[in-house]
Amino acid sequence: MSKSKIAIVGIGEVPTGIYPQRLPWEIIYETCTQAVQDSGLDKNDIEAVVTVAPQAQARLSAEISFGKIPEELGLKGCKDVCICNAGGASTSNCIRLAEHLIDTGAARTVLIPHVTVHSCIQQDELIEFFAQAGMDLQWEYPFGTTYNAIIAMLTRRYMHESGATPEEMAAIVVSMRKWAALDPNSMFFNKKVPSIEEILASPMVADPLHKRECNMLADGGAAMVVTSAELAPKVTATPVYKLGEGSVFFTACPVLRDNDMMIRGFRDSAAKALSEAGLTKEDIDIWNIYLAYPVGHPLMMEALGLCEPGQGCKPFMEGSTSPGGKMPWSTIGDAIGRGHTGSGVSTATYVDTARQLMGKAGSRQVQGARFVFQNTSGGSGMNNIATVWGKELI
Repeated sequence: MSKSKIAIVGIGEVPTGIYPQRLPWEIIYETCTQAVQDSGLDKNDIEAVVTVAPQAQARLSAEISFGKIPEELGLKGCKDVCICNAGGASTSNCIRLAEHLIDTGAARTVLIPHVTVHSCIQQDELIEFFAQAGMDLQWEYPFGTTYNAIIAMLTRRYMHESGATPEEMAAIVVSMRKWAALDPNSMFFNKKVPSIEEILASPMVADPLHKRECNMLADGGAAMVVTSAELAPKVTATPVYKLGEGSVFFTACPVLRDNDMMIRGFRDSAAKALSEAGLTKEDIDIWNIYLAYPVGHPLMMEALGLCEPGQGCKPFMEGSTSPGGKMPWSTIGDAIGRGHTGSGVSTATYVDTARQLMGKAGSRQVQGARFVFQNTSGGSGMNNIATVWGKELI
């Protein structure tokens, strides 16, 4: 029996892409308005705003930290406001904070927004921010270590240990882009899905990562309305319940992390989330995995016991994870298919988990989906937060 206390009852999102003319506050207004209207609630029913911290946007973060969202939106019932930064795990922690506020009676309904506009940030500022964020300033930063370099080393190690080929790694990108091509909120919507050959023919960024295996920074935003599991079915016909959670911390410093540590952590946090939900992996209809780069996906596939050790690329190569496959996986295409909006990729993934279970995913809809497994990870892979969501209480 799950211990669900909360449910997502409303969602809103704008398309991801390069839109320098689209101001951050315009995105906040649009996504929050969409989410509240989608929930069926009045804006004055919102009693708290817990915001995902925008990365590399100090002024915007300060404005949000000091309460500008409820003031600008005219949320007359709002009693509390805060901002949360845990990198890509921020959204999970915003949901946890909302759960605490609801469970303690401090708030009945909580608004969780995120916004990022990378295209308005000076290039040198972006380079400096991402050169430091998630990197150890003593042992990594001085040597020019970047996210691409860290993930390249992890990828090379995985390929060495598993025997995975460059073609198999590229197949992961193909799967992600197939989902993205069907998603109106993806920057690759209606774009041609690159072939394995085209991916491997793109310029090398950090061996063995090619350009098309890396992320594109983008602008975007999304929002959710969360309320109690008890109140949820009274305000909407399509509540999405949080059924279970498990978490693990690895290391802040990437060079101290190894594949075995990550696989154990992925496995243990997933097992706890499924156990708390009262489900098994066979019950899961969608695996909404957020790990930013391709290599995380076969590692997670193996950790979850969905394939044999060392065979994590096979389901991607065979098409099982693509639209219409037997194992729907990352239905927004992760950051590779959506465009990287900082911590907002995890927000977009949660929104799509809700969208799928609400039956609102359009041409990407996984028919009959009842339960979704989702994870988030922060920094350069410091942790893993596994959650299970359902369209019904069990």
